[in-house]
Amino acid sequence: MSDTPQGPDWWQASDDKWYPPPRPEMPGGADATAVASPATAAPSGVGAGPMPPPGAPAGPPVGPPVGPPVGPPGGAPTGPPSGGFPPAGAPSGGFPPGAPPSPYGGVPGAQPPAAQNRTPLYIAIGVVVAAALIGLIVVLSGGDEEEPAASTPSTEEAPTTEVDPANTGGTSDTTTSDEPSGAADLQVVESGFSNYMGGYDRDEQTAAYGFVVENTGDDVAVDVSVSVSAFDADGTAVASESHTIYVLRPGEKMGIGDEFWGDDLTAEIADLQVQLSEPSGYGAEDVPEEGTLTAEGITTTTDDYGVTTKFTATSTYDQQLDYPSAYAIYRNAGGDIIGGSRGSVDFVAPNGSTAGEVTSWEVIPDIATTEVYLDPGYFY
Repeated sequence: MSDTPQGPDWWQASDDKWYPPPRPEMPGGADATAVASPATAAPSGVGAGPMPPPGAPAGPPVGPPVGPPVGPPGGAPTGPPSGGFPPAGAPSGGFPPGAPPSPYGGVPGAQPPAAQNRTPLYIAIGVVVAAALIGLIVVLSGGDEEEPAASTPSTEEAPTTEVDPANTGGTSDTTTSDEPSGAADLQVVESGFSNYMGGYDRDEQTAAYGFVVENTGDDVAVDVSVSVSAFDADGTAVASESHTIYVLRPGEKMGIGDEFWGDDLTAEIADLQVQLSEPSGYGAEDVPEEGTLTAEGITTTTDDYGVTTKFTATSTYDQQLDYPSAYAIYRNAGGDIIGGSRGSVDFVAPNGSTAGEVTSWEVIPDIATTEVYLDPGYFY
């Protein structure tokens, strides 16, 4: 017996083993392959009935045997013909009783199970892998697409003014940014400044400035921050100041003026820039729909110590105004802004009037006319 043929005429039994010649004949004359069992007789107690005594004819005395014989003739291999089934009660595969169990299922003589057909499994695995690859390609392709740019909040640059360098002063057309996102549109429509010597001995570099802001929008502007920056001819910052516009209705103008003190300046001003913040909107609902605060009876005088502007503040508001801001804007004979100064009024009674005064502590030269602007302040 061998797993492979060892020579000519070796024959293979149903147990897939190869046996040397001669190849035995099975009962009934069928040229069937014998099972791989060297036993010469059926085991005791196995078969369709008791074994006959020695010398007795095989099978029943009357008639031919029905079906296959109970056991093979003496000397014939034990087991069913090739392709058939063993007799009832015969051990599987023709192994004698007591044969050691096979590791494959515990049946003596059992052979390893035939390899399962794994084609469906391979196909299923291939489908899963292909789907995963397609998903990965889709994800990678989607990541390469340009994402839409995130929306950036609109931030308007504050309007600025530029002036031509001059020792005695300067004016320029106002340049403004695009219209702000709010309904209150603030624009610096005019500005100017002048350089002169100040102080008690008139040996300190001093300058004054002024500008006008207009609300060209449809809503009231509330709480607007103003930044003023001065630069010399080389573009170096030499001074700065800040202000606040508390209330400015649509169509109204607010003039702001002030001085740069001598200790703050290191050179003559050649450029003045004004920047405006957007209105905060806080308290806008408290501003009355009607009411004005104007300056009347304006007079300006100059002495050795400075400039004094007096006026009368008149209110049409039905409530008292506390500490409204007051600004004087000075112009030369040609109508150009050459400087300004600021102050305040203690209070103005409802629908009343009160005297006010703005003083400059330096002598601003060449003043021809004066304008006074009043800011009523907060209403809450």
